[in-house]
Amino acid sequence: MATPTEQNPVNLPSSNEEVNVIVIKLPFDLQERILCFPFLHQTREKYPRATIHFITPKKNIEVLNLLPFAAYYHEIDEDEISNVFDVYRYGVMSNIYNVDIFISLTNSFVDACLGFSLKAKKRVGFSDGWKTMVLTHKTPRLYGHHVTEDYFSLYRAMVEANVEIKLKVMSRTLESIVPEWETLPYIAINLSPLRDAKIEEEMLDLINCFEKQRIVLFSSDNQEEVQLILAPFLERLSPKNVYINFIHKSLIDLGRMMAFSRGVITFNGPAASLSAYVGSRTLILYDSEDPQKYAPFYFQAELLILGVNDPTLINTLMATGILQKRKQFSMTEVFGKAMYFFKL
Repeated sequence: MATPTEQNPVNLPSSNEEVNVIVIKLPFDLQERILCFPFLHQTREKYPRATIHFITPKKNIEVLNLLPFAAYYHEIDEDEISNVFDVYRYGVMSNIYNVDIFISLTNSFVDACLGFSLKAKKRVGFSDGWKTMVLTHKTPRLYGHHVTEDYFSLYRAMVEANVEIKLKVMSRTLESIVPEWETLPYIAINLSPLRDAKIEEEMLDLINCFEKQRIVLFSSDNQEEVQLILAPFLERLSPKNVYINFIHKSLIDLGRMMAFSRGVITFNGPAASLSAYVGSRTLILYDSEDPQKYAPFYFQAELLILGVNDPTLINTLMATGILQKRKQFSMTEVFGKAMYFFKL
């Protein structure tokens, strides 16, 4: 059953094109799903009167409720549509009719076939391999491009115009979830990801640099595992701060906490994109991904991006033996930048 997302009233321009029904197949990866939000905003702005349907993985589906416009979402399991026979079955049973535009935001040939099964008049997607046979409007997905720019390329193919897109978007209006946030402001620090089944020593070093701060500690990933090892970590934290152990029940709750913070510190990943989308100042530590491909540049939040390969932010001590330790940040330097960036 399709479920409508929540909606904020917005004033949108009218469109002269007769587009009534749009279906969009969203990526499975959570970070790519959030990074496609600027494309979704742009599509809604282009077709304000159209009914939009999202075919979306069930996992983390609630993140769609951050979008500030109405749509319907049709949840699927990760392996529910894995071949062309599944595509045919889904097209028959989906109860989505009279599709004007179908857009696949993935590289999957099977996903691209959904538009054919839904009998969409215009079928938009990335052009490589067999997908060119089932798509009417396509564009290549070039290696190394920013993920959001890839989606903007699809938008240009869809509207058949080389339009310049300088869109920066933000989530719907949220309500605070942390008590007394106005009188007792706080910063939020992500304890994920776990490495070797423990919280990074870097995070301990960073947190202990702060004094007289209210600090919300949260875990965007492996929340249950973090709770099991949190007690000894808390015992090692400086008593000069006040700490809140924040456990979220959904990505909406996590977004609400981030939105009212003075700033969020997190390693790269979906949490960084979520924080930027809800408008929080976000300091992102990149130690694995390429920020030129995954950084949340197209959201309205102020960003401070620090890379582990910046020589001013590296602990240059290397491990002895065959294997080398992961490069680590100088958390004293990160602390100094956070104090200035968050205006503490």
